[in-house]
Amino acid sequence: MLLKELRATLRGSRAALLITVYVGLGLIAARLVYGAVAGQTSQGSPIFSAQVGQGVFIGLTLALQGLTVFLAPATTVSSVSAEHERRTYDLLIATPLAPAQLLLGKLLAGVAFVLLLLVAALPLFSVVLLFGGVTAGDIGRVLAVVLGSAMAGTVLGLFCSALARQTYTATLLCYALLVALVGGTLLAANFWSLTHAMQAAPPSYVVANPLSAVGSALAQTRPPEVVSPETLQPVAALSLLTQGVVADLQGSRVALPLYRATLMLYGAGSLLLFWASLHLVRPRRRWAPTRGDIVMLALCIAYVALALLTQDWWEAGLRP
Repeated sequence: MLLKELRATLRGSRAALLITVYVGLGLIAARLVYGAVAGQTSQGSPIFSAQVGQGVFIGLTLALQGLTVFLAPATTVSSVSAEHERRTYDLLIATPLAPAQLLLGKLLAGVAFVLLLLVAALPLFSVVLLFGGVTAGDIGRVLAVVLGSAMAGTVLGLFCSALARQTYTATLLCYALLVALVGGTLLAANFWSLTHAMQAAPPSYVVANPLSAVGSALAQTRPPEVVSPETLQPVAALSLLTQGVVADLQGSRVALPLYRATLMLYGAGSLLLFWASLHLVRPRRRWAPTRGDIVMLALCIAYVALALLTQDWWEAGLRP
């Protein structure tokens, strides 16, 4: 199943076009941010190489995360529904493949293509390293957030495809949920701030937002404080995404590692959505207990145990 899906995904010019667009848009974003940051020298503001590198790093990461959030579900949103539309689903059910093998093959193919996109975009970060100001740990941290968001997105697309059974309906459902998740959480955080004397909203308001998660990872990449505090946010969009992430404590600004709690939340959500998808692909008696439920229950219990063991680590992103 995995080989079949990979051949179908990489066959033709569609995959090459997506890779070109993904890398090209990231390169354009990096160039625009470089021009905006370097252009401050014409206004008499001293700009250091590290500040340029960190500004390009922030702009490039935000662009890649935004693209990944909306491209990752597209790799799996038609995986099950297309089988129904081509009337090949009954043939798959008649094979010895179990529902878990069927879904894992389609899911891994989607994740593999997203990984291919990220690998193709990795050379762009070499430009950032030329300017300095960004460590390998900074790049690894944001790539972990982007990869975690991508994996959660592929599971969401798979769930919508299994639920709707029509690609058009599954696509509408998937992207409606994404827009509500990204826009709704930011709107709720800003509304809370407006109704509470412009105070920062609690981090729990944006913990499910993938853009806020990568914003919290980027907020820890601080340019040298030698010009003004505004240089801490070379990209204006970062201040909008870090609503509730950057807290004022005793006169100093502290960036909370919200991305840790976000990754834990995405892991739990992915397990539950995949578990539900296992039942949705069954042709009859969908919600009858099976042996697969025992395995999924064991995985959920193990994940809860892991969350309890690492509670201090991920809860640090939810409390100032």
